[in-house]
Amino acid sequence: MEPTTAAAATTAAGGGLSSGGFMLAIMVFFIVMIMLSSRSQKKRDAEHTKQIKALQKGDTVVLLGGIIGTIVGFNQEILEVKISENTKISVLPSGIVSVLKGNTLQQGDKK
Repeated sequence: MEPTTAAAATTAAGGGLSSGGFMLAIMVFFIVMIMLSSRSQKKRDAEHTKQIKALQKGDTVVLLGGIIGTIVGFNQEILEVKISENTKISVLPSGIVSVLKGNTLQQGDKK
């Protein structure tokens, strides 16, 4: 009779959820969080790609490193960005972090 008494006491003290059940609940929670996070990341990436494809001459952009410049030309897959009066640099589209429209950030806005 000793084992049944010990099993009943363990079930009553633990609230009925075994350590295996607890680990399973934690794993399900993390899987759901990863799925939600990846979904929102894909949405942000799609929006960023859409903005990059819609760039035109005269658009103001923020580059990696925080440099702000204006697009002055396109050369195949390379963008020409004017960062000061006499300075132009060539940038890959992946180097553009945000697009500024009307002095507001359109992508990557940090408040």
